Amino acid sequence: MNLRLDREGVLPGTNLLQTRTLNRRAVFDAVRRSGPITRTELAQSIGLTVQAISNIAAELEEAGLIRQEGRRSGQRGQPAVELSLNPKGGYTIGLSLAHQRITGLLVDLTGSVVASETRPLPERDPATTADALGELALRLLVAGEIERQHVWGVGCSVPGTVENGTFWYDKVQEGDDWTKFPLTARLEDLTGIKTFVENDATVAAIGERLYGIGRSVRSFFYLHFNLGIGGGLVLDGQHYRGAFGGAGEIGHLIVKPGGRLCACGSRGCLEQYVSFYAAAETICGPTRTPDEVSAEELVACMLDDDPRLTAWLREAAHYLRIAIRNIEAMFDPDTVVIGGGLPAEILDRLIDATSPLLPAMIHRHASPYPRLMRAEHSSELPALGAAALPIAIALQPGVSAVNATTSSAAGIDNPALLTLGIDLGRR
Repeated sequence: MNLRLDREGVLPGTNLLQTRTLNRRAVFDAVRRSGPITRTELAQSIGLTVQAISNIAAELEEAGLIRQEGRRSGQRGQPAVELSLNPKGGYTIGLSLAHQRITGLLVDLTGSVVASETRPLPERDPATTADALGELALRLLVAGEIERQHVWGVGCSVPGTVENGTFWYDKVQEGDDWTKFPLTARLEDLTGIKTFVENDATVAAIGERLYGIGRSVRSFFYLHFNLGIGGGLVLDGQHYRGAFGGAGEIGHLIVKPGGRLCACGSRGCLEQYVSFYAAAETICGPTRTPDEVSAEELVACMLDDDPRLTAWLREAAHYLRIAIRNIEAMFDPDTVVIGGGLPAEILDRLIDATSPLLPAMIHRHASPYPRLMRAEHSSELPALGAAALPIAIALQPGVSAVNATTSSAAGIDNPALLTLGIDLGRR
C-alpha cells in the first residue's frame, strides 16, 4: 500500500498541528548540527520527502532562522543549494558564576560571541551576586546593540545543585542564605527575560554538545574544573540531569577509601585530590585558605616547577586515571572530555601526566576517538554552555510544541520562536 504524505511530510489522518511544528524543529536542529547542508541531505537525515523539506525550509528562512549559504560544487548536474543557520535569527545570554569571578556572553544563533565581559566578584552573598549577574546581562545587551525581544533566554551556570531549575544549593555555604535561594526568579525580575539556572558541569557539557565535540560525538562525559571538580553527562546527544539534578557528581566519587575528609562527610573523594582547591591547598600555607590563592599564582608556581605542585600533579593524575576508568565502566561513553576553570597551563600538564590511562575495556579498541580529550571551548565554558541552555531546553524531545494558532495565549512575540512553536514563558 502506498501512503502519500502531505506537503510537510505528515500522513493523512495524523495531520496534527503539533506534528508540523515538531518537523520544523527537526529541520532547524539538523541544519544547526550539520550545516551547511542540502535539502536532499536533510531529507535523508530526517526521513521526510525533499518536497516536505523544501516547504519547511522556506518557512524557516522566512522567519529568519536559516539562510541559503551557497551552492555545493563538485557534483553532477545543477549544484545544490546549501542551507545554514542565520546568525541573526536569535540571541541568548550566558552567565557564569565561578571562583572569584562572574562571566557573561551574548551569542548569536550559531554560538558566535557578540559581546562578553568578565569581572571579579569579591562578595558572594545572594543579593549582591544576583544583582551583579542581572546587571551584567543588561550591559551585554547594550554592548551588543541587541533588543530584548530578540533574546530567546538567559542561561546561568552555578557551582552547586539546582532543583527544578529554581533553587541553588551551594556546596560550600550550605545552611546560610544561599540555601534554596530563588536565583532564577530574581534574575528574571532583574532582566525581564526567561532564565534557566543549572549546575556548571551540566552546563559545560551542554555547551560542548552544541558547539564543540558534541557535534560529532554522541555520548561523552565532561569533567569540569571549578574550585572543585564536577561532571556533566551527554547520552545519545541529550544531556542527562538525573532524578534530582545531581547526575555526574564525579567530585564525590571515592577514589581512596579512608582518605582525606571531604565536605560531603565522606573520605577519599576525587575532588580532594583533583581540583583547583586541591592544587591551591599545597601552596596556600598556614595563613591562607585555598580559595584565597589566585589562578595567576598557581600558574606561576607551576611554570617555576614548584616541587609542591609537581607532587600534587603526580598524585592528581593517579586518581584521575581511576576516575576515568570508572566513568568508562559505568557509562561507556565515546570519550571523556576535560575542561573548565583550571588554568590552561595546569590543565595541559594534568592531561599529559594522566597518560597512559589504565587499560581500556576490550570493546573500546574500535573507537575512533581518544579516551580523553580536551574541551574545544574550555576557556569560554560554562558561560557558552549557559548561553546554549535556552536552545537546548527548547529543542529537547520532552518539550511540547506550541502552534502558531495558540501563540497569542502562549505569549509568544518572537517570529522565530513562533515558527518553532517554542514557548519559553517570556515575561
